Amino acid sequence: MIAKGVSKYQALSLLQQYTSLQYCPLSKYGKGEFKGKYFYWEFEVQPTVLSSTYRVLIVFHSDNYSPDIYILDKDVWGISQQKIIPHLYDQKKVKLCLYYPTYKEWTNKIPLCGTIVQWIYLWLYYYEEWLYSEEWKGGGIHPQVNNSEEVEERSLTPLERIRGQKKKKTKSKKNQEKAAAVVNQIFEKRKKVYLESLSSLGEQE
Repeated sequence: MIAKGVSKYQALSLLQQYTSLQYCPLSKYGKGEFKGKYFYWEFEVQPTVLSSTYRVLIVFHSDNYSPDIYILDKDVWGISQQKIIPHLYDQKKVKLCLYYPTYKEWTNKIPLCGTIVQWIYLWLYYYEEWLYSEEWKGGGIHPQVNNSEEVEERSLTPLERIRGQKKKKTKSKKNQEKAAAVVNQIFEKRKKVYLESLSSLGEQE
């Protein structure tokens, strides 16, 4: 079901996507910042009543094809250093792979609330199952790439790749590099805030 005022034919603006996270039942208790060309939203996720609670960071830049999603959790970081966690674009940062871009399961015409946010819950549910069974039961295709530019390239048809449009690609590549730098800065900043909050809790105890 599409929310009132949202067209299924037009891309949603970043502000509309940011607002959808603010009012989404699964992420509305989070916090974030909107900066015009990009935003971040951070919220807590508990996939089941018996699950641990995880801090999730969504960063969406207008020059990226899709949002970047990270888990800010020292225990998950510890696991990622010991063995390969399935369906991650980046093991060190624990950057989630939630869908296969080629199949266009998500586009910027779709609110994050009804797709990406729900897929985060599902990913964490299957992650916890994987911890015990060592078998990924969530299905999907494992990613073979580590950055959004390569993911977008894989989503092009052979004809689109042949045509190239070099000038446009060069400009797009530069924009994506700048966007990647911004996203990384936000990740590092929020990671630092998360670690400082852990230290503060340790001092209080």
